[in-house]
Amino acid sequence: MKYFIIIITFLLTHVSVVQAQYGSDFDTTFGSVKFSTVFDTANYETRFTVSNNGKTVYKETLTDNVYEILHEAFEPGEKKYFLIHLFSGGAHCCSSLLIAEMRGDKYVVLDTGFYGNSGFTVEDMNKDGTKEIVSGNDMFAYAFTNYAETRFPLRVQKFEGGKLTEITGNFKADILYELGFFEEDLNEIIKEGFACPEKDDEETFNTDAGSAKTILAAIVADYFSLGQVERGYELVEKVYKCVDKDKYIKILKEDFKLK
Repeated sequence: MKYFIIIITFLLTHVSVVQAQYGSDFDTTFGSVKFSTVFDTANYETRFTVSNNGKTVYKETLTDNVYEILHEAFEPGEKKYFLIHLFSGGAHCCSSLLIAEMRGDKYVVLDTGFYGNSGFTVEDMNKDGTKEIVSGNDMFAYAFTNYAETRFPLRVQKFEGGKLTEITGNFKADILYELGFFEEDLNEIIKEGFACPEKDDEETFNTDAGSAKTILAAIVADYFSLGQVERGYELVEKVYKCVDKDKYIKILKEDFKLK
């Protein structure tokens, strides 16, 4: 399945979901719990209110817009949680998530997730009965070249024990499938050829060398998820022979923790 193409595409297949256009106000109720949002057009803020049995139990001013609210159980027959999907607005950013529950009369945020440009979906990827949060990892957005050229490696999380945990490596077949597409893109760049920078501190943003870097970065990230990160760096050594190669590898290892 082409999970890597989930980039700013918010699928409409969720159960118990309310969606809003950016900057709009809405109320929605799940059982005794009511959510209300009012967008302040002067300050670009959202007044977010939660009520339980008609009594206000939580208020907050959010700097992001509430894009949608889901009421989801991650496993069949288990407890449902509130998933508050926030969107900052703008062409290329940013989605985030609050996962919350009611504890008596208290609204409690359990964990948060940040998804940048990619957005996310909630789905049972391997059909084992447990839903995951699926997104593209946008950590390389604008890192090596422009947004349009950036690749978004698969990212999968589970929600368990009140916390989000990365489990991308559990989906080896999907990662390998994605790697095939990234490697096709890389082979095209290699076939066409790309000019190397003359100095190791020369900017490669919006160049073919920058495009090669962002594809290679996504490949390294996928191999990292597979527990085979050395294979990614072997490919970098083989393909990217430019003067700034060592600096580039250092960025991947130290800034992006791919080691």
